[in-house]
Amino acid sequence: MQLSNKNSTIPAWHNLLAYPDFAIDALHRTSLFWQIEATHPFYVAKQLDNHQGISLSNAYHQPVILQNGTLGNRLFLKENKTYTFYITYQSPIKLIVGLYTVDEHNPLIFWRLNPNDTLTTWQQTFTLSQTIERKSLQIKILVGDTQLEEVVIQSIAIIDNEPIDLPKIMVGIVTYNRRNYITTLLKQISQLVYPNEKIQVVVVDNASTDGSAELLAAEYPSVIVLRNHENLGGSGGFNTFFNYIQQLENPTTLAWLIDDDAQIDGYTLLNLVRAIQTDDEIAIAGSVMMDLENPTFAYEAGGHLYADQFGWQANLLKAELHQLNHIKDRLWKVGYAGAYSLLFKTEILAKAGIWHNYFLHVDDSEWCYRVQRTTGKKVVITLDSLIWHVLQGSRKPFTTLRYYETRNFLNYFAWYADKKVVAKVLLQCVRFAIRQLVIKRRDLCQFHLAGIHDFFDAHYGKQNLTRQCKIVADVKGIIDDYMQIKQRNPKIIFLVTEINDYVNDGVDYETLIIQAIRQYSPVSKIIITGFNITNVMVQQADIANNLSYHRNKYIRILQQLWKIAFHRQGIVILPFWNESIVANNLATLTAVYENGSYSLYWTQRFNLLTSLTKMSVQIIKWLAKTLFNKYNPSAAKANNI
Repeated sequence: MQLSNKNSTIPAWHNLLAYPDFAIDALHRTSLFWQIEATHPFYVAKQLDNHQGISLSNAYHQPVILQNGTLGNRLFLKENKTYTFYITYQSPIKLIVGLYTVDEHNPLIFWRLNPNDTLTTWQQTFTLSQTIERKSLQIKILVGDTQLEEVVIQSIAIIDNEPIDLPKIMVGIVTYNRRNYITTLLKQISQLVYPNEKIQVVVVDNASTDGSAELLAAEYPSVIVLRNHENLGGSGGFNTFFNYIQQLENPTTLAWLIDDDAQIDGYTLLNLVRAIQTDDEIAIAGSVMMDLENPTFAYEAGGHLYADQFGWQANLLKAELHQLNHIKDRLWKVGYAGAYSLLFKTEILAKAGIWHNYFLHVDDSEWCYRVQRTTGKKVVITLDSLIWHVLQGSRKPFTTLRYYETRNFLNYFAWYADKKVVAKVLLQCVRFAIRQLVIKRRDLCQFHLAGIHDFFDAHYGKQNLTRQCKIVADVKGIIDDYMQIKQRNPKIIFLVTEINDYVNDGVDYETLIIQAIRQYSPVSKIIITGFNITNVMVQQADIANNLSYHRNKYIRILQQLWKIAFHRQGIVILPFWNESIVANNLATLTAVYENGSYSLYWTQRFNLLTSLTKMSVQIIKWLAKTLFNKYNPSAAKANNI
């Protein structure tokens, strides 16, 4: 397989540029890998038909600069080593091509390319004698005044003259009722800039009922399908893949885990392989997660699990690629790499074993940590390898996952920390549960408590979890439920102004909610409520209620207790992510917006007191088990492999 340009003769896997071709949809200052820079607007840049390169025309005396260098397309070379530079171009004028260290104006080396009437591949061998260790380099192509004629650039490469032996790769994908996602991903895998004959795809079907297995058998005969008898989650699905590898007489040296709903480009795998081949001490190499809905936005690059508290510290980039030039490394050593795209050496399975039976969450993080402990090798993120994923983390309602994270994190600390840390994390989980209880979300409180209970009883795998709250489709459903219970329309409806930020899809949900309230309950007084209210929203409502917390800690606690005990008769509508005690307890009925619907929670003061009493008794029992040595770590670890 060559560069995506069909006319190129340059083997792409020898090219040290992470993204060498110009098969791009647009060329501008913030485009993904090749950017345009000019101090004037008198130029035209466009993509040629059939992704055959790009053309530039410049009608000004100042040059237009075409450059790479964003995260994911930087160049790392060694001094005193011989390389060959290739470029396929057509130009009516001389071009200047140079190699620069990032953020420096003077080139390390440059060449003048003569005009050519037809596409020509120019090449030049070179050696850099300057000290450039760990410095990322940029290629810049300076295009002068073309007198309105076009410069065409079709492909570009810098070749290490020592050939790379690319290994065979086994790709593991776990899917469950996602036939559209899996077909998209399989198509992208077939288009990788990597020898197709060196890739074997294995799909683990977690008992899908949407015809995924039949589709794979009919349209993808070369794909190996392993079918589980039930949905075993991510951990169970990947364990099926791991077990398959271990049963092979001659397994591949490398295997690639990837989410079935991830999307990749031609170089995602190639750059992972390059990274893991650069250092024998690397056991796992992961990719950078990009935002599928905003493809130039980098979100996360692995992270670390905390040593003594619940949760993890992700390396959140949260920036456009062109804003990340300050990152000088090609690899980051991390505590974990996400299984949305993770390449590993299959030999580590013999020492580290397979995943714990967590079903969801913490499984890949714990495994990465275990690999480092048992093998002494590293886990890294390859900043040149990118995958695209829908960033659901900020919008996805955190409901049943509370159970899995509570149970699985407690198990993680039972394996690797002492009893004091386990007790500390346990109290954190209890605190999470209490908070859900005091903001009325009793079903979410129960998920935390069930996770704690099953941790002590060593119940792992998938659990049957159901929401206890009533869920309605729209504002009419909220008002109907209120009228059914109270036998009257709500006098007051509080609307917390955060739903638009929560959904963040361009639709003005808050205005639509106000319109629906006017339609279905015109007698209700609408109070726009929030900590930062905009004037636009105030004009649409009857009253603006600006929330604030008192600066004094003790008065703030009293303020929260007052809201828990005394509510106004009415409704409060707010987004799922708002866990403010004050905002959630403004009215008798709380309607929580999540996934396009509303979860309804009624005030139950007596039940709140009873629940707190029961929870206190449970906490005392759990602490007794932990602090008085009645908690047996081996029991909590049992049956989770």
